[in-house]
Amino acid sequence: MVHEITSLEEFREKVIVGSGDDKLVVVDFWATWCGPCKIKFREDIRRLTPKSAFPEDGRINEESLIKAVNKNALTKWLGTAMDLLERAENQIQGAMKLESQIISKDTQNRNLLQEKVEDQKKIIHLQSQLIEKKQEDVKCLQETVHEEIKTYAETLSTSCAKALTPKKLENVVKKIQDAEDRSRNLIIFGLTEEDGENLTAKVGEMFTYLEEKPLFSTPTRIGNSSGGSVRPVKLSLASATMVSPILVKSQRLRQSNNFKSVYISLDRTKEERIMRRTLVNELREKRKDNPDLIFVIRKGKVLSV
Repeated sequence: MVHEITSLEEFREKVIVGSGDDKLVVVDFWATWCGPCKIKFREDIRRLTPKSAFPEDGRINEESLIKAVNKNALTKWLGTAMDLLERAENQIQGAMKLESQIISKDTQNRNLLQEKVEDQKKIIHLQSQLIEKKQEDVKCLQETVHEEIKTYAETLSTSCAKALTPKKLENVVKKIQDAEDRSRNLIIFGLTEEDGENLTAKVGEMFTYLEEKPLFSTPTRIGNSSGGSVRPVKLSLASATMVSPILVKSQRLRQSNNFKSVYISLDRTKEERIMRRTLVNELREKRKDNPDLIFVIRKGKVLSV
């Protein structure tokens, strides 16, 4: 018969004491954590022995069981059990090896992470030192600049107080403002003059011929009218950037029937006009002495091209 032993007392009673000396007793030991061990010995006996040893009513035919459980059957059963145990052992070793590899990899990752953390701490420390050094340099520079400004201010207050009088400052400002205004001005020479003329229309027609449409103030004649002479025209453009294109294109006026005698110039100061007149006279002399050469006024000099 097959008994399921659940306690040490039951093992002593049914196996050690109750079996007697004339009976063959086979004990199947297994543990809940061991998969192969859970294979029931009774199920293996059913597979290895004829069905006659296990009738339908569940009672074991001991005579048939004893005949079935011989040396060969037990050897075969033990071989199967050992094979299962060996497979289980290999699986357990494989699992343990994999677990060891995972632990090793995790340890390596932790070490690498710790190294990166340490490197980052060093970088932060170096950056902090660099920032402190920059702050010291900036502070030193601020102190130097402050001292220089203080010294400069003291020098101005002691040595330049009399030189920079309000009248002189006013003249400097006026001169600068006058230069800015002149940079937008044009002087037009040779533009025909009639009584009751529409000067704005004449100037507009001239700019149209030059293919320019600048915004300009109301043009006016300069000087007093005298018999036979044509007074120059003065006007201001909206922007100084418009002056240069008009001066470059003004050379086209020589090819026009209505404006061939017109000459456009910058609004020069008295000193600049004197210098310009000198250059023009020099240009005429060189052209007269060297008729085969071409001379121009460029950057305050008479040059041959």
